[in-house]
Amino acid sequence: MIRNWSFKLKDRLNNFVQKVDARDLEILLAVAEACSFRKAAQKLHIGQSAVSRRVQKLEDLLGVSLFERRSTGARLTYAGSEFVACSSAIFENLKAAVAQAQTAGIATGGKLKIGSMASFSNGPQRELIKTFVQRHPGVDLYFVECERQHMMTMLGHRTLDVVLSVGEPLPENGNGFVLVRAPVYVAVASSEPWADAERLRWSDLTDALFLVSARESGPDIHDYIVRQSTELGRTASIARHQVSRDGIMNLVGLGLGVTVVGDHAAGARYPDVQLVPIADNEDIPFSICWRPENDNPALRRFISLARIEARKNGLPA
Repeated sequence: MIRNWSFKLKDRLNNFVQKVDARDLEILLAVAEACSFRKAAQKLHIGQSAVSRRVQKLEDLLGVSLFERRSTGARLTYAGSEFVACSSAIFENLKAAVAQAQTAGIATGGKLKIGSMASFSNGPQRELIKTFVQRHPGVDLYFVECERQHMMTMLGHRTLDVVLSVGEPLPENGNGFVLVRAPVYVAVASSEPWADAERLRWSDLTDALFLVSARESGPDIHDYIVRQSTELGRTASIARHQVSRDGIMNLVGLGLGVTVVGDHAAGARYPDVQLVPIADNEDIPFSICWRPENDNPALRRFISLARIEARKNGLPA
């Protein structure tokens, strides 16, 4: 018997949902607010008879009276008060959902999750973020810094929308292009003789101990140093530390070694650290990549701005 009652209730609910629309709820709430069918009709700019028909439709479907109709107006019944309270919450949530979807569709709202292996203290990456914030202030930005492989995994699972990374973009990671080729600097302690040089060559650094992070872009910097040293027929001395990019720069300032950075880090200042350019106009590519199946509207606008920034840097995008 309980089971039969449950099925009947479900059938009535399905019938109600199929026959009621948002306009019915809007009219119901207008009558409840105005305590009058006539005033609700005036507010909604429709006929009073149309208001009465909509409310009567809801009462017939529910099987209860929602209003006590009087010559002085309309007063909610107990059932009407309960139903209006729930309907009001549903109607407001529906309006909010529609507004959120529409604003996300034109990227005036929404979220953009960015993975980065580079500092935003200087360079095109900083300009890209700055321009995007200025043009789309309603988009919430979330940033993640971690090692490349982990970021690419997050990108594949849509935990991240876009990744700004060191190196050329790889086809297996999705779509991408080089945003900038940044000049390379050696960060040295101000007390070191190297700090007075206008430029340094890799051959000048044969006795240097290179410090790299085991996190974020550290592994890529490690591989870059190894490649450059191998071309000279030498093996570089490299110490890896479980600290952030800032931590490595502070270790350099303490005279514990040197490190390699791109132009993106030139906007930050660290105690007792001097940046010296590498000779021969060396540069490091910084790329942007994303998954083509990601339909986030904010991402599309971010990529459009990134293309403009890349072309400003003389690169095809």
